[in-house]
Amino acid sequence: MPAPIFMPKLGLTMTEGTLTEWLVATGETVSQGQPVASIETDKIETEIEAEAEGILHQSAISGEVFECGIVLGWILEEGEEPPEFSADSEPENEQIPDVDSSENIENETKIKTDRIAASPAAKRLAREIGIDLSTISGSGPGGRIVVEDVEAASVKEKPNAKSGFEDPKASQAAVNEAQKLGVNLDDVKTSSRDKRIRKADVQEHIKSSSEPQEGKKENFVFAPIGEGERVPITGMRRVISDRMHASLQGMAQLTLHLDVGMDSVISLRKKMGTDDLLPGYTDFVIASVARALKIHPLLNSQMLENEILQLNEINIGMAVALEDGLVVPVVRNADQLSLSEIAENTSRLADQARSGKLALEDLEGGTFSVSSLGMFGVDGFTPVINPPNSAILGVGRIREDTVWLDQNPTKISRMVLSLTWDHRVLDGAPAADFARTIKLGLENPESLVDPNN
Repeated sequence: MPAPIFMPKLGLTMTEGTLTEWLVATGETVSQGQPVASIETDKIETEIEAEAEGILHQSAISGEVFECGIVLGWILEEGEEPPEFSADSEPENEQIPDVDSSENIENETKIKTDRIAASPAAKRLAREIGIDLSTISGSGPGGRIVVEDVEAASVKEKPNAKSGFEDPKASQAAVNEAQKLGVNLDDVKTSSRDKRIRKADVQEHIKSSSEPQEGKKENFVFAPIGEGERVPITGMRRVISDRMHASLQGMAQLTLHLDVGMDSVISLRKKMGTDDLLPGYTDFVIASVARALKIHPLLNSQMLENEILQLNEINIGMAVALEDGLVVPVVRNADQLSLSEIAENTSRLADQARSGKLALEDLEGGTFSVSSLGMFGVDGFTPVINPPNSAILGVGRIREDTVWLDQNPTKISRMVLSLTWDHRVLDGAPAADFARTIKLGLENPESLVDPNN
């Protein structure tokens, strides 16, 4: 029996992925557990392994984006033909979650929905909430029904009941996308018949906001000034490009710079010896940031549509440069970790990031980010906030300065901290106070060794 190869769902927030490359050609034999394709999400790159032994058949084209649960290909036995499914089709053997409806109603709905052009997620949601897909007009490509259409139909059918969706004027996918990109839904226009904002409307709003308006002279895309190699913006580079552009467009960002004395940290590290897990300077910074966020919770927050969400957990993202981009793995509950535990976490995460072995949970849930360019000899810079965070800290190199103490020139070691924050969330004074708290922690590093100090 043909074994399908699905676009996997690697986390609760994953809805789609890019099939970046087939690792095995159609007609070649594969063994169980052998990597057959590589995929990329907005967070990680990973491989799909064969769940059975047999002959590979590719159904999907590499470079395209597919929803989770879509069949990308098949593993066949000798002489077997692949089922007549395209990459847009729902697999026959999809596992349907338990619902409150009776078995007869569920079977009836399944018979109807299997004949209708709809995404797997839309069919699943329709079964769960008892919506007949034959009564819905699709807004997807070729009239295909997508999740937002089912959500809209649910709101129409039960206008006085709680539908389970947070905002009747926008789908949950649109709300999530708006929060991620820092978009005010009041500014988003929709062309849908029911006037309900969908995820695509939010993305189109970001796109149109970056394009020059008619009658204006600004143009952000210029004609080539000469010949040269053209490098496509795809994969991780595309994700970074879109997120950083959206970050600067959607937030009121500004940056302050602060000098910090590092002699005490240098002295403490010397006392700690030369152990393999000797905390690095960035580990001291992360520890001081985590302690400071407990005192200044506004910096550990997320801007929602009409409110600021002060987050309970303090999860520090650390930017790690890769050959083709960067990732931001997360040190979870950093405020509860000792300095040595933070060092263990950052060492593991950096190694896994550079070897491409980060798990999805290592990249989710960051509430504040730290980015260091000190190893490149950089004194200070202007870091860009990683949405949906409200702030990020840039770390420069440790340099030697000369100051006058008791009328004598004295050498000291200093480092520049660069704090970028969202002015919509807080003003300059509390941001400066937060930076000063980090400074005090680094200039008194013994307080960072134990989280209970």
